[in-house]
Amino acid sequence: MIRFKILKIQQNLLIMENSIKHTYHISGMSCGGCVTAVKNKLSTVNGVTSVQVDLAKKEAEITSTEKIKADALQDALKNTHYTISEHSAA
Repeated sequence: MIRFKILKIQQNLLIMENSIKHTYHISGMSCGGCVTAVKNKLSTVNGVTSVQVDLAKKEAEITSTEKIKADALQDALKNTHYTISEHSAA
């Protein structure tokens, strides 16, 4: 059992080393239920390894194994009133 845990930790480190983090703007969220819904939907996108949603900032930080286009993420949010977009450069 200890051997399995070490292997799992090594796999997690490998995923972390090869991961990409990107922050997106999310519109349409107004409560904690919205945060949960957005997180659950975005987590289903192929390649996504982690989703952190911030209601106050109206942002989602997505960690993935590859660059994911906003269109693919928006597809995950179809049939909801949420929209996702890349942050514009200031």
